[in-house]
Amino acid sequence: MSKDNKPGTPKDTHYAKLRRAHRDQKAGGAPAFRPRQPLPPGESPGDGLVRLYGLHTVRAALDNSRRKIRKMLVTRNAAERLSIADLAALP
Repeated sequence: MSKDNKPGTPKDTHYAKLRRAHRDQKAGGAPAFRPRQPLPPGESPGDGLVRLYGLHTVRAALDNSRRKIRKMLVTRNAAERLSIADLAALP
């Protein structure tokens, strides 16, 4: 016997939206945090800001002496995997 409700169908998406709306209504409104909308292809964030993620990408950015790092969020695990002994020594 096969299932008619396969994951990822438009019907699933519809019901997920209904469940979220019901949950938000019960909680007293929509959640305060809303994820940012992605930028359309070809557009970059303002002020030349670029967000990098991934061990190899971040390692390459740290090794690039011309790159200016304004802010860096890193987990202990990622710091260990990037071989960063002293986080305060980062540029």
